[in-house]
Amino acid sequence: MKYGLILFQVLINTAAQLLLKRGAELVNFSQPPFQILLSLLSNLYIWGGGFIFVISFLLWIYLLNQFELSFLYPFNNLTFVLAALGGWFFFNEDLNYYRIFGIGLIFTGVLFVAKS
Repeated sequence: MKYGLILFQVLINTAAQLLLKRGAELVNFSQPPFQILLSLLSNLYIWGGGFIFVISFLLWIYLLNQFELSFLYPFNNLTFVLAALGGWFFFNEDLNYYRIFGIGLIFTGVLFVAKS
């Protein structure tokens, strides 16, 4: 159960990142600042990502109360792993051998922490 709640927090944090990325792609940042602000405020992906971030943040606070920080925080790095995979899958971003190796190192490190 404890790993399930931690994994859920990581998943929704990653989902928020992916929604914000999609929202950012829809904004033309070469416009005047006021137009950019209006674009951001009217972007449902930005709102959705922000809302999910709030839920993720509240869950993170709860998890900090339940676990040692030195145990919990490395799991947060799984967001990097899932964001890289999500970027590759949803946005056709590059996933070269260096990134795959780095993802493997992060995942291995999290496994070691989980066993502690």
